Amino acid sequence: MIQIQGIHKWFGQNHVLQGVDLTIKEGETLVIIGRSGCGKSVLLKHIIGILEPEEGDIKIDGRSVRTMPQGEQDQFRLQLGMLFQGAALFDSLTVRENVGFSLYEHTKLSEEVISQKVREKLGLVGLRDIENLMPASLSGGMKKRVGLARAICSEPKIILYDEPTTGLDPINADVINDLILRMQEQLKVISIVVTHDMTSAYKVADRIAMLYDGKIIGVGTPDEIKNSKDPIIQQFITGSARGPITDQEKKETELL
Repeated sequence: MIQIQGIHKWFGQNHVLQGVDLTIKEGETLVIIGRSGCGKSVLLKHIIGILEPEEGDIKIDGRSVRTMPQGEQDQFRLQLGMLFQGAALFDSLTVRENVGFSLYEHTKLSEEVISQKVREKLGLVGLRDIENLMPASLSGGMKKRVGLARAICSEPKIILYDEPTTGLDPINADVINDLILRMQEQLKVISIVVTHDMTSAYKVADRIAMLYDGKIIGVGTPDEIKNSKDPIIQQFITGSARGPITDQEKKETELL
């Protein structure tokens, strides 16, 4: 279980996270939705340890990540896999070197064992015989799948997905959605998905949480979110140009 408790984060005068509280249950897929720039990716970076909050804490199975000794924090991070927005592959490395990166860096496994694990993980995401290709020769959908293979190569307990379908056509986006579901079924991991793609959110989520104005304003199953009475949630999920979100933005613009 992951417990996010009262997380605050500032960037200069910009108070991005304003007391985020959220619990992610063992074995579930939680989708975090919200507008671009609302802090979804910032929240993911706190979970993975790239950023530290000014206030609040994150606990994994009751243990504070912030107070873990450095050695334990390093071991904890090896239990995390992340599919970054845009895949974030290393352009100068082959597919094999990208997928096996954490194993090359953090283990003493032989080249043969790492290559075997890389082939296995590429097979899980539907890619074969591409280990020696460079990222520049891959399509956008293939890059996403290679990024997912890298995320699962160290056999993590938690997988984080940052806008996994962004920049993909509907067919390739649905391929990624199916892969998220397959990883959940086969690996039995906690999955946290950040997206503003409601088609994806409804398909992969056990629960959906909406981040707005620095806080979580609603959590529920896909059906509960669809039927939410909150006008902010309704405007976002229906994609309406009119509603409390745009009204608030208009007022803030007028004040400036």
